[in-house]
Amino acid sequence: MKFGYARVSSKEQDTEIQQVQLNGLVDEVIFETVSGKSIDNRPELQKLLAKLRKGDEVIVTKLDRLARNTVDALNIADKLKELGVALRFLDLDSVDINSTMGRLVYTVMASIAEMERKRIKERCDDGRARAKAAGKSLGRAKEVSRAKVKLMLKNGLNQTQIAKQLDCSRMTIGRILKEVKAA
Repeated sequence: MKFGYARVSSKEQDTEIQQVQLNGLVDEVIFETVSGKSIDNRPELQKLLAKLRKGDEVIVTKLDRLARNTVDALNIADKLKELGVALRFLDLDSVDINSTMGRLVYTVMASIAEMERKRIKERCDDGRARAKAAGKSLGRAKEVSRAKVKLMLKNGLNQTQIAKQLDCSRMTIGRILKEVKAA
């Protein structure tokens, strides 16, 4: 049996592109919305690994969808090889990751995925530190009174003016205005 594995990191993302790429290539697609940091916290991947049998194939669109660190990538590949399950990545074309050269390519690509994840984290940490140093509030948006927003809107203020007066983001005011208009 051919299984597809599709993963995104957050609820704001979707697996549609991966689904389109896997469509017609696999019998079943396993979807997951969770960080790729560790395979231990990925229940759908764990279920997939548990149901695989000799002769099955796992197809993933890109290596970083399966693993974001080299150790996990190599452990998954080793486990699948032991089970007699083929592993194929659409972005690695037709590289057989169980061959000597394929294993090298796979390891290098897994290392790059791990480095990329670390660099993203570093950039996010730097951005948060700069925002904090600039006095910007981080974290959850504060509660804003819908009644106040409605009154300010009625008094002729626009979204930007309301956000400044209530010390919140324009997005927060925009979300409230959509709710008010829908009600």
